[in-house]
Amino acid sequence: MWSLLDDPLDRYVNPDLARYTVGTVPGVADQPSHAAALTMLGATATNAAADGCANMIRSYPSIKVVIMVGVAAGVPQVHRPEQHVRLGDIVVAEGVVDYDHITVGPEGTELRQGFPTPSTRLMRGVDNLRMDELRGERPWEEWLSVASRPALAGYARPNDRTDVVYDSAGYPLNHPRRDRSGHRKGFPKVHYGLVGSADRSLRDVVTRDEIAARHRLLALEMEGAAVGTSSSLNGREWFVVRGISDYGDSQRNNTWRRYASLAAAAYVRSLLAVCPPFGADNAAIA
Repeated sequence: MWSLLDDPLDRYVNPDLARYTVGTVPGVADQPSHAAALTMLGATATNAAADGCANMIRSYPSIKVVIMVGVAAGVPQVHRPEQHVRLGDIVVAEGVVDYDHITVGPEGTELRQGFPTPSTRLMRGVDNLRMDELRGERPWEEWLSVASRPALAGYARPNDRTDVVYDSAGYPLNHPRRDRSGHRKGFPKVHYGLVGSADRSLRDVVTRDEIAARHRLLALEMEGAAVGTSSSLNGREWFVVRGISDYGDSQRNNTWRRYASLAAAAYVRSLLAVCPPFGADNAAIA
């Protein structure tokens, strides 16, 4: 998000039709800040994501890593509290599963090929943030207190009463107790694991749970696979961080969308703050 960049400035790079916001993000103390270029995709799903990624790299050839920041459908686990994903939570993709890229044979389906791995440098930064969190340090949370940030007034955390999870018949379920699921009231929990990506906008609990169980997914979205593939094909590192805006069910709405996007962006800013300079621009696609 542009409001999390320092000294943001809008730019256009002909003949690219996208608008970019360039600025800086603080890095490790006593080292230069990261240069960043931010853009918004023109549409959802893999085609738009691949196109946006390729255009950004062409317009800013010094880019070293592409970071996909946005929202996703979370996979709740009310009967497995330690794995339970709630609205507003942050999911850091330790890998992306392109779950519709499959081979169909007499014995069923299987994924066609392995997926490129996320940026090793950013994963090392994630490890540092996880260690810091064990000490009670969560720097991303300072950006989620929007009262003192007028530009973020529309991104405040919704009332927790609007976080309702439903079963396949449309009946509400009880969230597990926070002391069992590891959620602190008023703040997102950060999850680390696999994110599923395909050209599917899910609105069905049964389908969501079947896909998630098959591939051990924490969340599902529609752009990460394209960003990872396009970045790798163009010789760039990539990374995906998602905020949970819905549960991929028929009750989906936009109540948590802005807060979830802010949570993901705040985490990325904190992640870059523990990473040394990459030697050139970093890019975030929102």
